[in-house]
Amino acid sequence: MGRGSARRRDIQGLRALAVLLVVAFHAGLPLPGGFTGVDVFFAISGFVITTTLVRELETTGGLRLSGFYARRVRRLLPALAVMLVAVALLGTLASPVASQQIGGLTGLWASLFAANVYLYHLGTGYFDVGASLNPLLHTWTLAVEEQFYLVFPALLLIGWRLGRRALAAVVVAAVSIGSFYLTARYSQAFAIGGVAHPQRFAFYASPTRAWEFGAGSLLALGAPLLRRAPLLLADGLGAAGLAWVGVGALAIEGAAIFSGTDALLPVGGACALLAAGTAPRSLVARGFSVGPAVWVGDLSYSLYLWHWPLIVFARALWPGTPGVAVAAAVFSLLPAWLSYRFVEAPIRRNPRWLGRPGVALAAGCIAVPLVASSALALAPRALDRTAQMQRWHAAELLHADVRRGCNDETPLGLRRADSCSWLAGGGRGEAVLIGDSNAGQFTEPFVRASRRAGLAATVVTLSSCPFVDLRVVGPKVGEQDCRRFVEGSLAEIVRRRPSIAVIAARSDRYVEGSEVTLAGPRGPFTTAPGAKARLWEHGLESILRTLDRAGVPTVVVSPIPSFSLDLGACAVVRVLAGSCGASLARAAVDRRLERSRAAEAAAIAAVPGASAVDFEGFLCGRTTCSTSLDGRPAYRDGTHLSVAGSMLLTDRFAELLSRRARPVAAPGTRPGV
Repeated sequence: MGRGSARRRDIQGLRALAVLLVVAFHAGLPLPGGFTGVDVFFAISGFVITTTLVRELETTGGLRLSGFYARRVRRLLPALAVMLVAVALLGTLASPVASQQIGGLTGLWASLFAANVYLYHLGTGYFDVGASLNPLLHTWTLAVEEQFYLVFPALLLIGWRLGRRALAAVVVAAVSIGSFYLTARYSQAFAIGGVAHPQRFAFYASPTRAWEFGAGSLLALGAPLLRRAPLLLADGLGAAGLAWVGVGALAIEGAAIFSGTDALLPVGGACALLAAGTAPRSLVARGFSVGPAVWVGDLSYSLYLWHWPLIVFARALWPGTPGVAVAAAVFSLLPAWLSYRFVEAPIRRNPRWLGRPGVALAAGCIAVPLVASSALALAPRALDRTAQMQRWHAAELLHADVRRGCNDETPLGLRRADSCSWLAGGGRGEAVLIGDSNAGQFTEPFVRASRRAGLAATVVTLSSCPFVDLRVVGPKVGEQDCRRFVEGSLAEIVRRRPSIAVIAARSDRYVEGSEVTLAGPRGPFTTAPGAKARLWEHGLESILRTLDRAGVPTVVVSPIPSFSLDLGACAVVRVLAGSCGASLARAAVDRRLERSRAAEAAAIAAVPGASAVDFEGFLCGRTTCSTSLDGRPAYRDGTHLSVAGSMLLTDRFAELLSRRARPVAAPGTRPGV
């Protein structure tokens, strides 16, 4: 590739680097930008395909497109088909239960070279937690590459016919510049052409990725100039390219918006390494041509196919097990080698698969995965008839605050009162439950207990927004929205003077979590847990004092034990076996909550009308905390109780309200349900 018909061993080594970056990222190793190995792949593909096509154009003056596509079919489809069928078979039991149907549908679209189209319309981004449960998420890149192959040869042929290499380069450059402009604009949320979700489109769509292939293509078109570059320049390019790829892998954060500017690092680095490798004696050519690098490079396509499904299945089968993703990534070398040795290499090199046999091969490689993936997509319909799966669906039920629209950034007092208020006949007054989603999880027992106590119940929540006098910046709610919610709701509670206000929040997340920054009403922001704990104490005390001055008794609910568990991430077989759960030593739970509990306790101690309640003793045994109670799932996810789990707290809320609520005039003029 590039020097006559000689094989560029350094390109195989560069492929090894690209795939290992992706595998390391997916395995959870500390390589935040490892996913940019995909961009390195795209640049390599543009270079290799253009080199191959230009060689044919120079030799024959034209392109035999049927031969080109036949080679692509033999190269890509058989190994992809085997992987898709295997994932469909394994996925009936090993898939995360929440993504089994999505995995099957992704397989359908991947069989038709359009997984990126489906994933764009699915509504989740590549870095979202839900997307990470899809065992075929990685097939979006194959779809982009296959779509590139459909268009690019014709584009190159047009440019070549008009003016050979020079004009072909102009055509490719013009298209690449247009593509780069699109990805830069879309990634900044500009909805050009009526695209509904521009940032997701920028990531998944082939028009916004075309420039990455184009960069490699332009390099191939300029190969005659590169071959005359001095060795010193080649080594300098190699060093710069390796540095750019490394910086991209270490510095680009996946959870952030991945813009065209970000992609310049891995794509530019890959192109510099490809250019440096044209010099036979360059350090890059020698370094990337060593045997192990070439071996991994030969396996790179099959390794890319197999590593991600096995990581997803391993995490689902052994949730929370340390190192399971890394072990699965290493194990994926075995099926990758088997696929390369017995599927990919033999079919690609066998002249039998030409003409009609080649057409039959392509049809089979599409039809069989379509059938297998359809079966996987339909599997949940059969499984949903089982009692175990019905219990899982019950555990996944959203709490009433979400279902009734009470979880909203609109402050109390500006909301419609009917959907989030429950009137009672006792006339003792009103009870208000307020806070983030960890307050919302208590909606059902709080409402039932309020009615039992003769209190009207009002629920007002906003996910990721604690009811404290602080400025909060986190990944899910804006600072101003949260501040407006807290200040407006506080003023309305003071105006109403209910019988009791129950406040709950995942305080340990705000204090300990690195993704959340806190600041006082006028002070600087901080991410240091110790400083955040002090801010939390003052911010909570401020709220409690304001309510105390208004004569409103308050109860602060301590956070429940949390687990690194998502029920939807459990494998189907674990759900069917009733073993989808997690447990922690109670000492570990207490260590996690120690700092936030101390801050809450100090704030409560400073306000006479405030008190605390902690449900840990009910939810945990003497030494162990578990996501199950009496053998049944009590958690909806790692940090929230299920509806059934929270209902177990009804008696405790009833006792709490009967002891702490003071009777006032009931808000009978307000509508309720």
